Amino acid sequence: MAMSPEAFQEVETATCLLSGMSSTASKISRAILSILFFIRFGILLLGCKTIWQDEEKDFQCNSTKLLCKPSCFDEFSPISSFNLFSLQMVALLTHSLCVACFTRSAFQAREGWLHAQLKRKKVQFNLHVIGLISRMIIELLFILTYYNITEGFVHRRMINCHSTMCEKSVLCTDVNSAVKNIFSLCLCAASATSAMICLWELVASMQHMNSSPTAQAPCKKQHY
Repeated sequence: MAMSPEAFQEVETATCLLSGMSSTASKISRAILSILFFIRFGILLLGCKTIWQDEEKDFQCNSTKLLCKPSCFDEFSPISSFNLFSLQMVALLTHSLCVACFTRSAFQAREGWLHAQLKRKKVQFNLHVIGLISRMIIELLFILTYYNITEGFVHRRMINCHSTMCEKSVLCTDVNSAVKNIFSLCLCAASATSAMICLWELVASMQHMNSSPTAQAPCKKQHY
């Protein structure tokens, strides 16, 4: 049974929202990115209910001063991994929303200047490339941010606190550091996989554009 144009448009819009790629990308890439979206969301949801529910409660210090533990926790974790990767999801959803709006506009455009522009293959290709590059930048930016925060992708279990609100030698321990590392590394792996898929799509798009007949065919002068 053939899919109606309205149903096809809704499916394409939903796929763009989940994958962050336009309909120009291959189906397998969009399917993988859609699966990665649900995996990321599941990890964040599970972590929110477990290890990231009350991080400061699982942070223990051998100090009797009231303000020592909060100040040491801020020194140990200036940005929570949950907050960082949640911000990444917001950035990716904003990017996907822009891609989906463009795709929907391409379907709904009627006769006129906008319709002619959206139907041009060169314009679609340029927007597709911009979408891929911006997606890679978002993925890599958050991976580098997490690396700088943790100083090597792995949260330390124990630190020597140097806060002025503590005694001279205070040792603090993060009880759930091992589980946090597993969850965070899974999210980093998902980001790296998404960046690699975008890079592969970018290379494939460039090769397809260079090998297309319209790109290779020389301009012929017309003789009258």
